[in-house]
Amino acid sequence: MLRIGVDRRAIHWRDGTGVLRYRNTLSTALNALGATVEPLVDGNDRDARPVWADLPRIIGGRVPVERAGAAWYAPDLYRLAHRHFSLTGTIFDIVAADPPGVVHWSHPLPMQVVGAANLYTVHDLIPIETPELTGISRQRHARLLERLVEQAAHLVTVSETVRSRLCEHLRLAEDRVTCCYAAVEHCVPGPLPAGLEKGRYLLALGRVESRKNIARLILAHRASGVSLPLVVAGPEGHWASQAERRHTHALLAESQVVHLGWQPEETATALLAGARALLMPSLAEGFGLPVIEAMMCGVPAMGAATGPAAEIAADGALLVDPANVDAIARGIARLHGDDAFRRELVARGYARARMFGIESFAARLLRLYERFM
Repeated sequence: MLRIGVDRRAIHWRDGTGVLRYRNTLSTALNALGATVEPLVDGNDRDARPVWADLPRIIGGRVPVERAGAAWYAPDLYRLAHRHFSLTGTIFDIVAADPPGVVHWSHPLPMQVVGAANLYTVHDLIPIETPELTGISRQRHARLLERLVEQAAHLVTVSETVRSRLCEHLRLAEDRVTCCYAAVEHCVPGPLPAGLEKGRYLLALGRVESRKNIARLILAHRASGVSLPLVVAGPEGHWASQAERRHTHALLAESQVVHLGWQPEETATALLAGARALLMPSLAEGFGLPVIEAMMCGVPAMGAATGPAAEIAADGALLVDPANVDAIARGIARLHGDDAFRRELVARGYARARMFGIESFAARLLRLYERFM
């Protein structure tokens, strides 16, 4: 029996981050393999204890977990591990009486299950390569990756671009890192928000922040001459500066822009399925999940012609220079008005999206896990 441990912190990320969605599709793929999924959970009881009560566990860096059905449990496990790493710079040990053969962590976490093959998914190197575009500390993230390399059985990435860069950055042999890509699950769309009609708007879906390039996108939309409104849907994210945030939010208030903020998953899916086109010329991405989702929905998509996003989209999306407002504007006009190109892009998108189905993802994972069982 294939037993795989996965992280499952007892928190609710309302904004539906890419890491959370990766974690969910990872569990779905493991179920498709017939594996026994053994989550490591931490409860939600930290407020019931004084801070000083945790110091021995934080400093000691080693805690036992107890079996709770299919899951493993220890109080406040993830916060303890992060505090231990911040204090000591070392990885937190989790001790289980009968650990699973493999533990697949959905992102770099400063913890390991003793006696298991610990695999860590690295989604991107944005905190190291473009730290101004994220709120994650460059120094801490680099130190964490270095420690994980020392103790991990293997590293996993969601693109070949990041795999190559990771090997170069950490001076790793090629066989220490495997690209398994990621999977996209279909979601049943809900109703569109009031005032929007199917096919009568363009969509930017994701966090409203510096790396999503929202200001340039709005300026390009204005310059494109397209009459359809630009809908921007997503929670507030990280800004490189307050000046950039103020500038972008001033643009979001324009009459041809509909700023919706965070939306539940069924509404976000409805927005994507109903859009004339998805526009995602991001400055940095690890995978670019909405672009693949658009392909699956038969919606033409625009992506960045640089980095992992270009690799993932390939010829299934219109790729543009994300730093060039004119190039983005030309792309918007073409996606809106060139019906023959739209049909061609939709056909290519469907073909490309098949690579990121659950079954394909599960097959790639199984080939990887078999090396460590």
